Amino acid sequence: MKASLKNLSDNIAKANDQFYERNSKIDTVIGIMDKILRQQGMQADAVSIECIPLNKKIIFLMHDDKPLQVDIALGNREGDIVESSQCLLNELTVEKIVAYMSDYFK
Repeated sequence: MKASLKNLSDNIAKANDQFYERNSKIDTVIGIMDKILRQQGMQADAVSIECIPLNKKIIFLMHDDKPLQVDIALGNREGDIVESSQCLLNELTVEKIVAYMSDYFK
């Protein structure tokens, strides 16, 4: 696993723990996509946070050709994207991830 993906996934895990402490009735699942995207021809890695009961998902996507940036997509489990944004990797803090979760998983 690349160091940048490990750091991102560690921050997402910490954010998930903090989110759960504040919202214990909302269950989430974290997934790491470090091989499946490449097998599909996409030069990228991703970490997803799914809230299965709400049918919502947040995907943090890191493209190889944009190593300092993270694409953030809000959508559902079927793959429909309702909103997307970009953030510099070094600005995507645990607190910012918790804010994304708190805003979207309502």
